[in-house]
Amino acid sequence: MDCTDEIVNRIVLSGCTVENIRIVLNDYDISKKSTDLVTADKDSRQKAIKLFIVTKKVEGCTDQTIQYYMGVLKRFFAEINYPIEELSANQIRYYLAIRSTRDKISKVSQDNELRVLKSFFKWCVGEEFIEKNPTINIKAIKQEKRIKKPFTETELEMIRRHAASLRDKAIIEVLYSTGVRVNELCSMNRQDINQDEAVVFGKGEKERVVYLNAKARLALHEYLQSRNDKEEALFVSLRGERPQRLQKGGVETMIRETGKRAGISACHPHRFRRTAGTIALNRGMPLEQVQKMLGHEDIKTTTMYARSEIENIKASHKKYVV
Repeated sequence: MDCTDEIVNRIVLSGCTVENIRIVLNDYDISKKSTDLVTADKDSRQKAIKLFIVTKKVEGCTDQTIQYYMGVLKRFFAEINYPIEELSANQIRYYLAIRSTRDKISKVSQDNELRVLKSFFKWCVGEEFIEKNPTINIKAIKQEKRIKKPFTETELEMIRRHAASLRDKAIIEVLYSTGVRVNELCSMNRQDINQDEAVVFGKGEKERVVYLNAKARLALHEYLQSRNDKEEALFVSLRGERPQRLQKGGVETMIRETGKRAGISACHPHRFRRTAGTIALNRGMPLEQVQKMLGHEDIKTTTMYARSEIENIKASHKKYVV
């Protein structure tokens, strides 16, 4: 019989009076259970997470990236409630499996979360919170390599024709001409435009110069001429009494609705970026220059745009295999 059960039984049989309870308890050595170790483990983990996040902020990560890191770590430790120094590779694999089967996240999302965990535990080793990195032998999660198609030139023209306003037309032309990310587009100000050049701040607040073709310059000029407000944002919301900076969700909704009117599926801002990179490469722009235009840190990311389309292979076959 468990000692606790024995004490309870004796107290019940004694009649549960205060005096009898004291007599029963006098036969046992009783002390309050300590939770100091548990608290210390939790405090140590929270301290590591906070310092890791501070480090990422100092390194220049955006607020969006910081929020993502925090979300991943919060979910992980809610599921795997162990002190960081006791975590094993199998526990991390178990967490990733749970995210896949129970939460139904994609392999891309799984791999992104693994990257965050790898970054965190590598940092923990460097800062001597732990001695061994539990993620060191966990390999990247394999993903299906699907070629994500850019817009064809015909589709691009159809989208242009179905723009609902001067603002929408200007956004479409700027997205295609510059290949900027939607967050970069939304953060642009009027003063960032200088004739055929525009300054954008990419991931990690890194500044780069992008270029406006003739169609983008004309569409932007017509749109800005139509405005009579003093808002510094390059693109503003058309809703509300006072113009306010257009947000990412507003751009995504506008592009999706324009695509529907044009009869084009999978119409979203990032596809303009893919289109700009693919067309530039197909027309002979050097890979390194496309990398700089798109703001890719790793040139391997840029090579995804260099995959030949079926139409290009067919055209080349007619030209060379005669």
